[in-house]
Amino acid sequence: MSTGRVGRLVLALVLATAGLALTAGPARAHTSLVASSPATGERLAYSPDEIVLTFATAVDPRTVTAELRSADGDVVAVQPLSGEAGETTVVAFGVPRLPHAVYGLAWQSIGDDGHRVLGEVLFGVGTEVGGTTSVAGGATLTARTLDTAGLALRIAWYVALALLAGAAAVGHAGLAGRITRRRIGGLLLASAVVALGRGGVALAVLLEAGAGDLAWTSRGTVGFAAVGVLLGLLAIGSTRTGARTTGRIPTTPALVALVVAVVGGTLAGHALSREDPLLAVTFGILHLGAAAAWTGPLLVMLLVAGTPAWRALDREERTLQLRASLRRMVPVAGWSLAVVGATGLLLAARAWSGMEGGVLVALVLKAVIVVGVAVPLGLWHHRTREGWADVPRTARVEALGLVVALVLGAVLVGWDPGWGQGTGGLDPAVAAVLDGTADDPTVCRDLEVGRGACYRSTLSTILATQGPQAAIDAAVAAQAVDGYVAENCHQVVHDIGNDAAEQIEDMADALSVDGSACWSGYFHGFIEARLAEIDDDALSGQLPTFCDGAADPRYSFTHYNCLHGLGHGLMLRVDADLFEALPLCRDLEEFWLVRSCASGAFMENVMAAQQGLTTPGVPADDLRYPCTEVDDDLAEDCWMMQTSMIIWRLGGDIPGAFEWCDSVEGLNRTACYRSMGRDISSIAALDPDGVIERCSMGSADAAHWCIEGAASNAVYETSARESADALCAAVQPDWTGPCEATRDQALATVALG
Repeated sequence: MSTGRVGRLVLALVLATAGLALTAGPARAHTSLVASSPATGERLAYSPDEIVLTFATAVDPRTVTAELRSADGDVVAVQPLSGEAGETTVVAFGVPRLPHAVYGLAWQSIGDDGHRVLGEVLFGVGTEVGGTTSVAGGATLTARTLDTAGLALRIAWYVALALLAGAAAVGHAGLAGRITRRRIGGLLLASAVVALGRGGVALAVLLEAGAGDLAWTSRGTVGFAAVGVLLGLLAIGSTRTGARTTGRIPTTPALVALVVAVVGGTLAGHALSREDPLLAVTFGILHLGAAAAWTGPLLVMLLVAGTPAWRALDREERTLQLRASLRRMVPVAGWSLAVVGATGLLLAARAWSGMEGGVLVALVLKAVIVVGVAVPLGLWHHRTREGWADVPRTARVEALGLVVALVLGAVLVGWDPGWGQGTGGLDPAVAAVLDGTADDPTVCRDLEVGRGACYRSTLSTILATQGPQAAIDAAVAAQAVDGYVAENCHQVVHDIGNDAAEQIEDMADALSVDGSACWSGYFHGFIEARLAEIDDDALSGQLPTFCDGAADPRYSFTHYNCLHGLGHGLMLRVDADLFEALPLCRDLEEFWLVRSCASGAFMENVMAAQQGLTTPGVPADDLRYPCTEVDDDLAEDCWMMQTSMIIWRLGGDIPGAFEWCDSVEGLNRTACYRSMGRDISSIAALDPDGVIERCSMGSADAAHWCIEGAASNAVYETSARESADALCAAVQPDWTGPCEATRDQALATVALG
């Protein structure tokens, strides 16, 4: 066969393979999960309406499946919300209302080449994830069997490529007599079978995952099937033409097959799914082809040298054939080493930032084998090759190192980023904290994942060993040095209250501490958890006396906080339906008790919205709701909380929030401005200048009400007068009196205990 005909044949086969692979369907990459809502380790107060997965690269939502299980093993049906064709990085699943429990969402994404990536998102509804490391478990036995078969075939594919390269490199040299026509044909046929097997596994993986409409047209299925057919045709052609050939063995079919296999296999794989497919395909072809050209000739030489026919030759004949083969192999190995090194470094550098522990270990191990074993031995063999009469043992070591590097390369190409997340994805440092013995909250500050769970665990340990006051004080200390606690202080101490309800039996003892920090989150959490212990049938009868243990003295701050926490708890009992919770507060009969309970329900209504819980029928364009719909006697209490909702919905627009306050009249407007003062005080971190600047953004005739709300918040937030004193001293003279009066009223309330 002439050189021109060989070139045309190679070009035709490559273009045919590329065309089949490129037209097989849209490209989908091996991806990984970069974010989820809820996040792994997160504790939700309410059941989410949906679970959202965000991937590193675009996926077809039809190839993403999920299974939701509770920690008890119960399967919860989820509904795909983005099942249309087309690529996206965000895939969502609708979920029904979930009871309080720990849940695991096992997800998997199937690439267009049949590659599977999976992981698990762990979260709690009404409870902490705690030390749970897995709920859903991962892929099925069938799925993992297919994945294992895919890995085995990928390794076999790389070895076949190396053997094709070896046959092509040494076939025209002195070892040609040992590389028979039948062996070349058998090698081509074996390569065809492996390619067809890879296409079959890609098809089976997609079918098993339920992506039947994509399975038959995926690049993995069509691309490797096409490569397999082309290699089979080459195998048939080489044996037929070889029968009419004399003299040297024609190894052109092996060279053509190598080009088809490397180019076609790269196009059928996931290189086209990268953000820069042209560069990825080029690098993939160069790296894989060079690795095969380096490993294959040495491997073929060793295989030939191990045959009885070779050992039957005399020493001089073996030496001549080895030298002839080595003269052909050495330049191939040298250029291959250069290409493998350059492309390997560039590929690793481009992917370095996204590498996880397992893939990094495999990559480093591969580099150590190549740099520490194969390269030094290859250089030694190059210097000593003229004296070879037999293949030395060191050549076998070099070949073994290169084969191991090929195997590691196959593992790296198919690495599943989700394997490291398959048991929950919690940071190891978090897992160490969650064993329930750590009592130092400072270890939580540097955690990127699971910081909330870490604080929950360490503060719970302090609660058990030193009491609730020590846990609250530790949370307050953390608030001063950790922005996470500062932003979520109410929730952090709220969790302490939840845990105290389990550890402290007597309600009076539990509520006798100074729990006013962070808007009394401790009291609210305690009452919420204690209320959850009452059966639905007994709830109405126990509500009127529920807070009697905290009513000494009556109408004290502790008494209020118990009732306020009761409102929070009732909202949780009715899945955040405000208009079911308020009638339960009415069961308390005395209006002060009813209002105190309602204030907690109104606050929880805001918190529920901020956590993503949606209620059908809520108007999206009227930020006065629900205060416009509640009974008139509770409207003022509603407005005392509603500005937190307004500011949140407006994205922090303070002047815009004041405009909503100005849209109502009478006591409701007053309450709205006072509520703005409370929110502004927290936003400004109690800084007087920041409070005054923001309160001045409202109407001039109502700004003093904003200052009053800020003054009372300064007292309730710190259980002290210093911050309120600083504010009242900084305001304009006509605001000083209202500021001080409100401050003194709040101090008197706190002094009651």
